[in-house]
Amino acid sequence: MIGKKEIETIREKIAVQEVPILSLYVDVNPAKPENARKGWLVRAKNTLKELEIPRSVENTVFDVLDKDRPEGKTFVLFAGEEGKKVWVEDFTLQVELPVVDLAQGRVEAKWGEPYIAPLIYALDEYERYCVVFLNKKRWRLFEVFLGEIEEIMDVFNEISTEDWRRATADSPSLRFTAPKPSASRAGAAMDKFARKINVWIQKFYKNVSRLLEKFVDDHDIGRIILLGTSEETRFFEQYLARSLRDKVVAHLASLPSPEASVGEVAKKVFSEIEKIERQKEVELINEIKEQPGIWGLENVLDALQMGRLYILVVPWNMDVEVWRCADSGLIFPDEETAREFCPDEMERVRLRDVIVGVAADYGTRIEFVRGEAEDILQEEMDGIAGLTRW
Repeated sequence: MIGKKEIETIREKIAVQEVPILSLYVDVNPAKPENARKGWLVRAKNTLKELEIPRSVENTVFDVLDKDRPEGKTFVLFAGEEGKKVWVEDFTLQVELPVVDLAQGRVEAKWGEPYIAPLIYALDEYERYCVVFLNKKRWRLFEVFLGEIEEIMDVFNEISTEDWRRATADSPSLRFTAPKPSASRAGAAMDKFARKINVWIQKFYKNVSRLLEKFVDDHDIGRIILLGTSEETRFFEQYLARSLRDKVVAHLASLPSPEASVGEVAKKVFSEIEKIERQKEVELINEIKEQPGIWGLENVLDALQMGRLYILVVPWNMDVEVWRCADSGLIFPDEETAREFCPDEMERVRLRDVIVGVAADYGTRIEFVRGEAEDILQEEMDGIAGLTRW
């Protein structure tokens, strides 16, 4: 699973290389008809041929593209020359990136300064999930990030096999119903036994909750999905710390087998995650409308570059051009305004090429939205909006 360490390694390696550098992003999603029979390869090569890059770099990159068969959604490659030697770094993401240019056949290629903004966006803005699978054998935990899923094997290691057996084998009636008073000695004994079991179960769940909380904190988990029977997941949620309960976004029905494969778990949760993300985006748009939010290109760019925005919302498919001052990097919605603030040179640029970097400069979180939220943003809010700090 790609994470901060891998991205940071790539960024550091690229930073010490001499410019110019080739940055290439290609939509290779095999589920799309246009990518059948390596259709993405033709588009990538045609795009590269239009760039003025050294023949040695072009040939080396072509060799890599011919050999690789990316199993993912976005193929990323960086290449350049170090002396007479060509170096290449490439990898595949299991997610789409909003800054890949749709107009260029889902290929983004730049020759010059390294273009790593899409990677930084993916690392910072995709939510990291964990899935807790509560089953009758031994609970399992999965981490989901950037479209990948991985089972984490050691989170609950300090819970003994006997404790798992005892926790999952007791009667649901003891767990979910209070003991009924009885006049008989046998009934009193049963009540005492039930109370004892309930105390042990509570201790067990609190212990598991503590281990989960540590994992969530250590791995910067933003959202939690509980997978299992409704009674089991609801009962467990009661014992989570408030900070964890606030992160629970779904309770999903259990899988038929406690030994379900990682792929079966992925199939169960990925569609739910997609729904959750789209719903969260609509909620954010509505919050901007209700809170002191702002929208419209001129208003938003002004607020952003004054440091007033803490969340910036832009459409997944963004086709807007702005004017940028060559020296200061300030961006403006039109040429006339730019001339007032650019003492020297200015250039016309695509907003999607610079928006991630500008947002990072001002400590603003950026959200690309799709589906219903994107439609509302485009139709009612002039294609861009934000929540203000003040």
